[in-house]
Amino acid sequence: MALETRLLRQVLRAHLIADTDVKALADTRIFGSHLSDADVQTVLYPLVVIQFLSGFARWHRGVQSQSFELYAYSKADQDEASELYDTVFNSYQQSRVELAGIPNVCGICRETQRPVDGWNDKIGAWFARGRWVVNATG
Repeated sequence: MALETRLLRQVLRAHLIADTDVKALADTRIFGSHLSDADVQTVLYPLVVIQFLSGFARWHRGVQSQSFELYAYSKADQDEASELYDTVFNSYQQSRVELAGIPNVCGICRETQRPVDGWNDKIGAWFARGRWVVNATG
């Protein structure tokens, strides 16, 4: 059976929500894509966005490598965005990600590019953005 992208996104999100250190900063504000214009000003910050980029599946469809960008956003300041990113780093780096409700789907995350700092004019928030890859099976 092929590993579905939506399931992998759910596993990555659930892993961060289950981490007490991440939850202390962002609660459950972990999103699988950037917010729509209508939602951008209505959510609380800080928050995390996991934005899938590209990847590939092995010929037998059960294993894939998926690259993604991880954004940690803050309305307060750059330090808060960086603190959230570092907390997520500690949760993901070389860690097994899985979700009990999704059997046989698991992966290993690693950072491929250290975070860059920035300001997003559209939402009026600071961010720390790094690049990651998850090698997953399911």
